[in-house]
Amino acid sequence: MLSLELIDAGLALAQGAGADATLLGEEPGIAVLEASTTLTGAAAAARIRLNPLLAQTNFWRALSTEPLTRPSRSIHTTADIAFAQVQSLLGAQADREGVLLAVPAGYSRAQLGLLLGIVNETGVAVAGLVDAALAACSHEPAPPRILHLDLELHQAMLTVLEYVGGERPGLKRSRYETLPRHGLLALQHTWMKFIAGLFIGKTRFDPLHDAVIEQRLLDQLPEWLAQLATQPSVVASLQFGDRHMAVELERAQLVAAAEKHYLELLRLVQGARVAGLPIALRVSQRVAALPELLSQFATLRDCDVAVLPRGAAALGALNYADAIRRTPDALALVYQLPTPPAAGVGAVRDEQSTPAAVRPSHVLFQGRAWAVTERPLVVGWATETAARALLLPAASPGVSRSHCTLLRRNGSVQVEDHSTYGSYVNDERIVGRTVLTVGDRLRLGSPGVTLELIQLVSDDGAPQD
Repeated sequence: MLSLELIDAGLALAQGAGADATLLGEEPGIAVLEASTTLTGAAAAARIRLNPLLAQTNFWRALSTEPLTRPSRSIHTTADIAFAQVQSLLGAQADREGVLLAVPAGYSRAQLGLLLGIVNETGVAVAGLVDAALAACSHEPAPPRILHLDLELHQAMLTVLEYVGGERPGLKRSRYETLPRHGLLALQHTWMKFIAGLFIGKTRFDPLHDAVIEQRLLDQLPEWLAQLATQPSVVASLQFGDRHMAVELERAQLVAAAEKHYLELLRLVQGARVAGLPIALRVSQRVAALPELLSQFATLRDCDVAVLPRGAAALGALNYADAIRRTPDALALVYQLPTPPAAGVGAVRDEQSTPAAVRPSHVLFQGRAWAVTERPLVVGWATETAARALLLPAASPGVSRSHCTLLRRNGSVQVEDHSTYGSYVNDERIVGRTVLTVGDRLRLGSPGVTLELIQLVSDDGAPQD
């Protein structure tokens, strides 16, 4: 069986079954629409700066049958471009079992239907569809929650996956977030401008003012990045006619040049974490290739970073082919796979007792303290039906009528969110229920209001129970 990973920064094709599956190839979702031919993949990427007006880099995300503003003789829509690339990928493959598609989040129902038609038209039947991030993270036993980060050509995408129990246990996609203008092309453009500045400063020659040299600079950038992964600097050289030009390129310089992108990626990951839980961050090879980004992720509190294999989604789809495959009349995108749980998953964290020294006794708001007991304390601006309530000002922005509940349970103090706008512990959003400790800041909504968790103590400093 075949599988195709449809991440436009690197469409990956794999073949085989289970652990014996192998990656056949990978190419970018780039096309150049020349007068008599359509180039896709690596051939197009090698000419993208030579013919920028003929280049197409967003046809997978903008998949439709709407006319192109610059069509060619044979290509009139983004669907035509996608068909040309899929045909080049699958044309030489013959597999009676068909192909599984690993599709990133964000495609509409209409786009998925169009995608099925495009692939089926190549002569290779679609046998199933699966969320790409889910398939990519299915190679190992699942922790309670995974954050999957990948780079597309025009955006970064973070997908949240959670292990669920019940009658159908497994790993499930729960939500996703995109970060436009911080994809692979934006990073490449940032670095190319920076490197061009170095050449101008040393040689007075601007490689971005000559299409051939600009393309050469783009082609050599991945190699320089790979070298900088293991050494602090590299000599970047370019040939222009009979002139040989070179500058020293330092890893720290590239990291500084990409700071605006790195900060946004860090915020994306940090903003998706759940209070009280560590981060299990899984990243693609494209993310791992960015100099020092992984070490910056590692500085986040309780963050475990792992790099997935190349083509992880395509290989993962083949590993779970039986759970993904559907009959032609019942094709649907699979959001959950029966991935086994990691050791210890299933234990309920919030049932564990918190040590008395860090267990809050009260919640503080505007100089007044409310005791947190076994009787639930409902917090919001309209809590008339609650037996115990902390009533907030009605004009508080981002606060729900009945926003959250605080209570003491099984030796710990817990908060359960049931709001529209969200609750945050130390700026980390709560999903469901989490345990609180002394000193935590509980923010309700955005900008919302902030409450503090405190502990009253006796004269000798012992906690008051």
